[in-house]
Amino acid sequence: MKATDGVKCFIVGLKPKSIDPVLTAHGVVGGLVVFSIPELGILFRCRAEGDPIDLEFGALFALLKFIKTKLADRKIKHLHIFSSNPEFVFSFTGNSRHLKPESERMKLLAGFNREFQMAVSFVDAIKNQALVSPADYPSMPKSSSLGLKPDQPESSQPRFEPLRKGIKL
Repeated sequence: MKATDGVKCFIVGLKPKSIDPVLTAHGVVGGLVVFSIPELGILFRCRAEGDPIDLEFGALFALLKFIKTKLADRKIKHLHIFSSNPEFVFSFTGNSRHLKPESERMKLLAGFNREFQMAVSFVDAIKNQALVSPADYPSMPKSSSLGLKPDQPESSQPRFEPLRKGIKL
């Protein structure tokens, strides 16, 4: 599958070296599972616990489940998934300790392989759009429209009322 085929998705699993002790005391975990589908304006972030490779696979499975359940009406079948974690990308080349034949990950992946045709590629962290600030994402895809229309009775007949001074209690 070429890089231009299918929907481009970006994933990342982040595990910071340190986390604020106050957050730790309140039970907040430091890891993050992140995926993005830039052409649809989707950016998902969720706190999670685990090693960086576990978080990366968590991001992959969260992405696949999201597409299967929430974007089912779009009938997406081809995915090009980009990751900045070389260990994750190379785990798909075969004989990986992360994708052993009878492992839970492999069983999950086999289930999603029946739904989607996937390609996994490496992308530099600077180009990984899952690492982009949410403020840099559009709130809606360019091709979408809101479909909001003003109510006809109110907009066709303006009403004028006199100003009232003060507050009526």
